[in-house]
Amino acid sequence: MPSPEPALPRLAIAEGVGFVAVALLALGFQVWLPRVLPRAADDRAVAELLANEAQPGDVVLLHPWWTERARLFLPPGLPVVGYLDDEGDALLEHPRIWVLAQESLPRTPDAAFDAAFLPGRTRVGPARQLGPYTLSLYRNGRAQPVRFSAVEALESACAAVDGPGAGRLPCTRDGAAFRCPGGARVEAGWHEVLYQPRRCLLVVPPGGPGAVELVFDAVPAAATLRFEAGIIWEHAWKHGSNVTPVHATLTDVDSGAPLASLVIPTGTEGLVSTRVPGGARKLRVRVQSDSSHEREVCLVLRALDAAEGGR
Repeated sequence: MPSPEPALPRLAIAEGVGFVAVALLALGFQVWLPRVLPRAADDRAVAELLANEAQPGDVVLLHPWWTERARLFLPPGLPVVGYLDDEGDALLEHPRIWVLAQESLPRTPDAAFDAAFLPGRTRVGPARQLGPYTLSLYRNGRAQPVRFSAVEALESACAAVDGPGAGRLPCTRDGAAFRCPGGARVEAGWHEVLYQPRRCLLVVPPGGPGAVELVFDAVPAAATLRFEAGIIWEHAWKHGSNVTPVHATLTDVDSGAPLASLVIPTGTEGLVSTRVPGGARKLRVRVQSDSSHEREVCLVLRALDAAEGGR
């Protein structure tokens, strides 16, 4: 049989070449980094520009979404958006959007970003180059003035648990939140729905046929009511026998007329939503699920005026 010894030098040579190649790539990466990463002076320049030119209602959108470092130096009080697929968010509450981009970073697909972001938006003035940062201002034609938000109105709302045979059992106010019979609760805060942070009402139903009911007085007239709901965290995708669909309804209290209905089937990620014509009225929101296990609902209800861009 042939001796394997002659193959050993060839293997050693191949390994050596491989190590040299990796070392050269690492060296090249270190040389490349300073050309694409911002310096402290670049951070200060962006912060100063936004501090001088940003207006109330503005928002900063990061591109790519994972350049979270920008949150460390942007002016306090200026909202920052950075999450998967953030370019497709309507950002209804923000009439102007500052896009802070690091276009030299890898995996920055401008074509996909533009396709989702640009419809309904118009650039205001030229883009500004600040080191590796590109800062562009857009007028958001998708924005809709918010006349009412259930999140902001929770402190003046009433809450109860309604169940067959038990009637309506009032919830106890705990600061700005409600603690309800059967372990149900309602509170306002930030929660994650399909990777996106949402400020919403966290509603935990009591389970069974009973439901949490919220009543909001004197909701002002507006073009539309936008009603949205979704399951928070990783629980949304679950669809075993221990989880059940969530039913959320919106009703005119004075007339008893149903206005909107949402169903969140098991295994459904993200928000389900609907729109109905607005109007000055008293509204009741009802949330029910046969099982309350892992059925924490992020609920958003807003009265919106017409979009600037007619969308």
